[in-house]
Amino acid sequence: MSPEPTPARIAHALREQIITGELAMGSKLNEREIAERLQVSRIPVREALPILESEGFITTQPRRGAVVHVLTVTDAAEVFDLRRQLEPMASAFAARRAAAGADVEPMLAALRSAQGAAHPVDATSADAAPPSTRNSDLHEEIIALADHALLRRVTKLMSGRVRWLFRLTPQRDTTAMWVEHREIVDAIVAGQVDVAELLTAAHVERGRLESMPLLTGLLPAEAPAPRGRRRRPAPAAPVGSADPTDSEPTDAGPTEATEATA
Repeated sequence: MSPEPTPARIAHALREQIITGELAMGSKLNEREIAERLQVSRIPVREALPILESEGFITTQPRRGAVVHVLTVTDAAEVFDLRRQLEPMASAFAARRAAAGADVEPMLAALRSAQGAAHPVDATSADAAPPSTRNSDLHEEIIALADHALLRRVTKLMSGRVRWLFRLTPQRDTTAMWVEHREIVDAIVAGQVDVAELLTAAHVERGRLESMPLLTGLLPAEAPAPRGRRRRPAPAAPVGSADPTDSEPTDAGPTEATEATA
């Protein structure tokens, strides 16, 4: 990488490597190794790690440093909980803006890209983004069209994990999913606020019902306990040394003290 990338760009590179599995869940992130691999100094790498931790991609463990977060079934369920609340809202806002004349072309382009992923002409193309990425791009374009600053900030923290989960269940990237996306987009373009909101809610809930059994077979129920440093055994006492507990007390007891003053 040249010129020196910003921490945000390094965080992006590491985020993609985590999502694709190049950096495995539970693996330790060594600043020196990352800097050498990306051909940068260690300072921007060190500054990039808190970005990933705030997004839930890594955790900091005592005596181990930064470790790639291990996704759990609970994590997956929580992502669907948030999607169920936020994405229908985004579709409703997007439909209102479309009805008011907002530009819907970026969303339509993302839909066409998702359709190409669902009906690939050249599945061997190394440059083609996987269907999970294109589907995520469509969801993000809907959020962009909604033009709600706070909603965008909240969903930005969630979008990375959504893509991570999508990559774990590629068997769900089917024509049927694209049809659901097309119906949602059609409702948004037509300015049908309630229809877009209800279709999106049904889409997310169907995704939960189909994905959670698959993810339950792939992910642990809870994160593994952090590894601790093994305690060294206490050194054995030298042979023949006196046991401190065997020594007689030197202070006079209450009875002796009373006799002494009598």
